[in-house]
Amino acid sequence: MNSANFNTESLVLTLFDIGAVRLGQFKLHSGQLSPIYLDLRLLVSYPEALRQATAVYRAILEKLTFDRLVGTPLAGLPIGTAVALEMNRPLIYPRQRAKSYGTGKLIEGTWEKGETAVILDDLITSGDSILQTANILEEAGLNTSDAVVLIDRQQGGAQTVRQRNIALHAGITLSQALAILENNSRITARQRDEVLQTIDSSGEAKSDTNHTN
Repeated sequence: MNSANFNTESLVLTLFDIGAVRLGQFKLHSGQLSPIYLDLRLLVSYPEALRQATAVYRAILEKLTFDRLVGTPLAGLPIGTAVALEMNRPLIYPRQRAKSYGTGKLIEGTWEKGETAVILDDLITSGDSILQTANILEEAGLNTSDAVVLIDRQQGGAQTVRQRNIALHAGITLSQALAILENNSRITARQRDEVLQTIDSSGEAKSDTNHTN
């Protein structure tokens, strides 16, 4: 699979059809209600959808300079594994908590201090999971200057990570995904507008800015 072998429209429609993009009323991690729910963890159960997503990551990563891929726990790990296999690049990943036995490692895999790591996550909302991962990597002596996600929910996360001098690269924004779904009659204009009301013109959230992904 080469970097040109992907179609954003096809990917968005696939995500909707497998139930990874759902509209309704959903309670998020923050406790806020949202008219849309993105469950990209479903990709592991749909190999073709995962291949399509992997192609998007590869197209972005081929333009970046890095030594190691890093999958965030837990959503970024299956994506990171798929990308590592596709690109034949080494992967490491932080644990949610350090081992209480053996080596007591907080990061699995091998690396050298001073190397550059690029963080992979499924999507970005608040940016918290990317920043938490970056903190762990930097404490281990790794440099982090880029993060790649499949979808930017446009709720302030991109701006937050950029303030930490981490460039955020997204395959697609939420507003772009909604436009594709409307144009292909998967959702109505009213449903699109309901979701867009949670995003202002600058890409910051009007609500749910504390949600972590």
